[in-house]
Amino acid sequence: MKKIFTILTACLMLASCAEFTDLKPKGMNLLSTADELELLLNVEYSDYYQFDMYYMTGDLMSSTMGMIPNILTQPTPSRNSILLTWDDTNLKRFAELTTSDTDYTRLFGYVGKIANPILSSVEFATGDEAKKKQIQAEALCLRAWAEFLLVNKFAAAYNPATAETTPGIPYLMEDWDISIPPEKWTVKQVYDQIVKDCDDAINLNALPEKNINQMRWSKACPYAIKALALMAMQDFDGAEAAAKESLKINSAVADYWSDEYTEQIMCFMNPQLFYPAVLRPMMNCPEDLFHTATEIKFMPMRTTECEAQLEAGHAALDRMPTDGMRYMYVMSQAQMSCGVNYTMIWDMSGCGSSWNMYGLKTTQQMLIVAECEIRKGNFAEAMGYLDDIRQGRINPEIYAPLKGNVNTKEAAVAALKQTALGENVYSIYNFIERKRWNQLDDMKETLKKNILGTEFTLAPDSKMWIFPFPGNAVDNNPNLKQNSYDEDATE
Repeated sequence: MKKIFTILTACLMLASCAEFTDLKPKGMNLLSTADELELLLNVEYSDYYQFDMYYMTGDLMSSTMGMIPNILTQPTPSRNSILLTWDDTNLKRFAELTTSDTDYTRLFGYVGKIANPILSSVEFATGDEAKKKQIQAEALCLRAWAEFLLVNKFAAAYNPATAETTPGIPYLMEDWDISIPPEKWTVKQVYDQIVKDCDDAINLNALPEKNINQMRWSKACPYAIKALALMAMQDFDGAEAAAKESLKINSAVADYWSDEYTEQIMCFMNPQLFYPAVLRPMMNCPEDLFHTATEIKFMPMRTTECEAQLEAGHAALDRMPTDGMRYMYVMSQAQMSCGVNYTMIWDMSGCGSSWNMYGLKTTQQMLIVAECEIRKGNFAEAMGYLDDIRQGRINPEIYAPLKGNVNTKEAAVAALKQTALGENVYSIYNFIERKRWNQLDDMKETLKKNILGTEFTLAPDSKMWIFPFPGNAVDNNPNLKQNSYDEDATE
């Protein structure tokens, strides 16, 4: 296929044709040295405010959506009401109302504008060979990570029995001809390529033990992405092996109850009153393998169901800055803004604290090893990995180890799920994990929530778990037939 060598390479599906009028002719390359290509990797992966995956699981809601009683009583369902009520009878309308999607745009943009231009050009670039291999490995990691998130949002979960025929997403390769709309790959093809990209990055043996900064890629990262992908593919032995390789390089867990990771939140109603809250220092939290610097500016609301499922004394429950801390627990900002009595997580942007909502963490790898050990019946070893996480999360005054106290699979699975919720609740990985668990008989469950007295449920096999491709992408690519509903079905 034709190769496009340009720093302005972008995905046809991401924008209108007008955005491609400034492309250089085929064969021209604006970046010709390793140092110049490396500049493409100096990107700020930050401020992810597409709320879909955060509150699909029913644990969080966005406080920017407006008054929820009004949303739920609209005569014609809005996109927010379909999402909030898990209304899978309106999937076509849900797609029609999804005119754009920042996850789709950003993640495919990282592939088309950063990863693939490096991969297509590095062979011909001049400069230090070691640096060329390093940036090649980093580009492979970036592409694998972005495609992993995209397939999890826009395609069905991986089922080994059907993955070869299940429609997935486009996988943009470095030799893609920009003049040809990319076709969707199957879910199996996508995951196979994610694993291959990770293996190729590992085999280059060029990544540093410690990243240049936490928005660059280190030696632990391709193992971490590979472990996540193999878990989705139900290759548990392979996933555990990859996760353990990642943990050999970095196994740090921050102690959210220590002074080092504590900030004092001032009360608006009494400036002399302060409450302790978690401080995750921006770009400097050792458990972050790859960091997406997201300050919690959109002030999500934590639902009562979420709070009931979080472990007592967990920092995700007791040490997040909340509207209660700001108002001495005498008023509810969530009630005033949205008409629901939920806990609002306050804006963290003023204190230098950042939550790794899309990135990679050591604790994800510990959860993978723990789940794999549960499947082998090694409950003590599994609980040891969960305890490694919990020691930095649970109030030390009430912390009690799981290891030695959990001896059945049912109890072990419950402990895994509770620990995973605390670890993932303020990230998209809560959605990704639960969607994956829907394929496993011993893990899947029907989600339930109550909003203002009305019960809603989300079944494991609901197509609500598949988000629709955005309209601006579908309009530009005739190959993007929706995965979230059957377009050929009669009304």
